[in-house]
Amino acid sequence: MTGNDNAALARRVYELFSLGKSEDVLEYATDDVELVLYPFGQTFHGKDGFREFMDGFSTAFPDLAITVTNQVADETQVATEFTAHGTHTGPLRTPAGDVPPTGRSVDFTVCEVWTVRDGLLASLRNYQDAGSIMRQLGLA
Repeated sequence: MTGNDNAALARRVYELFSLGKSEDVLEYATDDVELVLYPFGQTFHGKDGFREFMDGFSTAFPDLAITVTNQVADETQVATEFTAHGTHTGPLRTPAGDVPPTGRSVDFTVCEVWTVRDGLLASLRNYQDAGSIMRQLGLA
């Protein structure tokens, strides 16, 4: 795969997630995919873990929409910066417990670094502005 192919893969995954098509997203991941959500100290393994990772955000922010703002890719990795916008209408799962819906809208920035293997997402490291999310929800 070329860098352009891998960048397109990432953009497709973000598009599908924004459309609420988490099951379709899983088709673009290896069976042993690993996701690390650094702000919350969580690691997810396999497609079931990937589903849990996505469900955490889509449950809390069902209208979450991603806009890619910067991207760099090569034959094995993709680094993507994006903004996300959504309304907190469901419980937000955190390691400290669920945050009940606030009805507030949030805008936050995320950077993800992917490793791509055989044209599929093999690992994802997520660095997001969790402090900004908490402030916008009135929790910090």
